[in-house]
Amino acid sequence: MKAEGGGGGRKTDMNAVISDVLKYGVVVSTTLVVVGVAVLFLRAPQGFPATVQQLVSSDYGRPALDLSALFGGLSTGNPLFVIQLGLIVLLATPVARVAASIVMFAAEKDRLYVAITVFVLLVLLVGLFVVGPIEAGAG
Repeated sequence: MKAEGGGGGRKTDMNAVISDVLKYGVVVSTTLVVVGVAVLFLRAPQGFPATVQQLVSSDYGRPALDLSALFGGLSTGNPLFVIQLGLIVLLATPVARVAASIVMFAAEKDRLYVAITVFVLLVLLVGLFVVGPIEAGAG
């Protein structure tokens, strides 16, 4: 599908743009996780559990995302927070794809699909930012 661009008769393939959002999101996410794991193997942070079982048992049931801790950990180069950022990018990629779809359907003036896609985006966001924290607090 081709959607008319804003000026000069330029055409933009919005499906290619949406495909790029998914592709680059996965590439950035994978890069962050691989770099984080590599640095983790080279120099584990002080106090890092010695086994996977210790790691899982120490973090089980704890809310996974604390933005101040994330930014603090990234600023010190802590590989665990680099891995966490990679996973956040991976989770955000399909949300960005849905948002890009809204733009595509709006450019095509397809109101029905804009409405459906806005609903899907709202469901995703409520699941991430409302239901997720409630479930994390209940455990």
